[in-house]
Amino acid sequence: MTLRTTTAAAFTLALVALAGCAPSDPTEDEFSENADDRRDSLSSAQKKPRYERIREAARDRGIQRNGYLFAGIANDETGLAMCWSEAQWACKGPASPDCGGGPIIAGSADGPCSDQQGGLGMFQFDAGTYSQTISKYGNAVLTTEGQLSSAVDYVVRMVRDSDYTTNAETDAKAFAWLNNFDVNNPTLRDQWIKTVVRYYNGCQPGWSCWSSRYQTYSEGLDLAIEEPGGLDFWATGGGGSTSSQGPEGGLAFLYPNQQHLVHSDGAGNVRHHWWDGNENKIFTDTWGTGTAGDPVSFVHGTSQHVFARGTDGSLKHWFWDPANGPRNDVWAAGGSIAGDPAAIVIGDYEDVWAVDQGGKLQHWFWGPDTNGVQHDTWGQGVVGRPSVFVTKDGAQHAFARGTGGTLEHWWWTPGGGISHDTWGTGLAGDPTAMTFDEFQAVWAVDGAGNLQHWYWGPNTNGVQHDTWGAGVVGRPSVFVTENGEQHAFVRGKNGTVEHWWWAPGAGISHDTWGNGIAKDPTAITIGAQQHVWALDSAGHAQHWFWDPDTNSIKHDDWGK
Repeated sequence: MTLRTTTAAAFTLALVALAGCAPSDPTEDEFSENADDRRDSLSSAQKKPRYERIREAARDRGIQRNGYLFAGIANDETGLAMCWSEAQWACKGPASPDCGGGPIIAGSADGPCSDQQGGLGMFQFDAGTYSQTISKYGNAVLTTEGQLSSAVDYVVRMVRDSDYTTNAETDAKAFAWLNNFDVNNPTLRDQWIKTVVRYYNGCQPGWSCWSSRYQTYSEGLDLAIEEPGGLDFWATGGGGSTSSQGPEGGLAFLYPNQQHLVHSDGAGNVRHHWWDGNENKIFTDTWGTGTAGDPVSFVHGTSQHVFARGTDGSLKHWFWDPANGPRNDVWAAGGSIAGDPAAIVIGDYEDVWAVDQGGKLQHWFWGPDTNGVQHDTWGQGVVGRPSVFVTKDGAQHAFARGTGGTLEHWWWTPGGGISHDTWGTGLAGDPTAMTFDEFQAVWAVDGAGNLQHWYWGPNTNGVQHDTWGAGVVGRPSVFVTENGEQHAFVRGKNGTVEHWWWAPGAGISHDTWGNGIAKDPTAITIGAQQHVWALDSAGHAQHWFWDPDTNSIKHDDWGK
């Protein structure tokens, strides 16, 4: 049994062919294994968690319903096996934390295992030797999430550069092509299978491997759809019981492999910066004018969205997609809101919460069947910017600072309506909330400048509380890494970027990432990297990021 030769090597091979220098047809044995030789070592039940991780990773990158495209590739590469222990007919690759420190699966189609030439992991990333592959993709390629993140980047480029795809000639259009893919459309399906065979596997038309590879990748695609529960699994989370949702919108986002930041310039303009890795350059434009406070952004499918409070108290909305370009509308008329909005994507729906002039928590939502933007009121007695999330059971949660410094909590459940309770007291800044696994957690700064933390879970016996640090102001920005670490970034009283994180078994740690900031930070993870942006006193967007490969914090200036 050998694994397919794929990814970087195959992509380079395909580009050579495009230049008119196609190599001669190798024999089937030289190229990789026959489709009939393929043996899946994992049962359908064992593969189900992998399908779920692929689905959620694709959603995190904005591929809302079509994560099966990536799963189909992984099915044909390794049968979704990630570790050598799951497929002991393969070669032993480098140690992987996802394999309990044991070897990752490595391909055996490129010579003896001792040559260390095979591709790595379920997507078989291959830039030469094992060390060359790690050098190209980073240590994250040894983890499931790192493989998935690199797979999204790779597939976007593959679809963009394919001879077979139509209306996909830029990264943005390729991203849209993936989101709009319909497996039941024979033209699109044929474009996809041909693209994967030629640009991912490396087999070319006219070679003896073409027809068998086409059939194998087609079967792998069908298996990725059928095995975990059909298209409904990929669209809604399986069984139709819940809708997909992303994290709460913020100032920074990834689309599709570009880093984006939006912020107010202090003069009412919504500024937009993005870093393009292909050009290694930061671009800047202005999305909107006539705003107050900080905007909020999210990605919904192929569209980028920004909401902000208008100077007249309206709820303004700007959105962009690769097919139609920039557009805008107004979700609520002047005099509707007094604080900055919070926004999130919930399946096919877009939801926004904001506090009005009377201290009431207002909610607007739009979806394909809502007949326009709809509105309801959730509560009262609050100020500032809310923070929102959606749990796995479809419950929508909103936290806001009470007029008396309390931590107020409202939640809506399907069939149960809106409920309310109070989690804590002593807040001086707006809260930040998130959900992970079965837990709900909230951070906020109190009147003494301490970073306070509240959390609830099914086994916590109610809401619990602890203090993470001191000497801070403003609103925190938080995330959870794949290994369960909880991270909070907050503006120090002297303009420093303060960072606390909690790790299972290790408790709370602290360091300082930078200084000179005048606005609250915003933080996200991108693959295994951690990124933070904040404006300085001159209005420049300062950017810090931590790379696990170098275990160092790097910094650059993104401009005004």
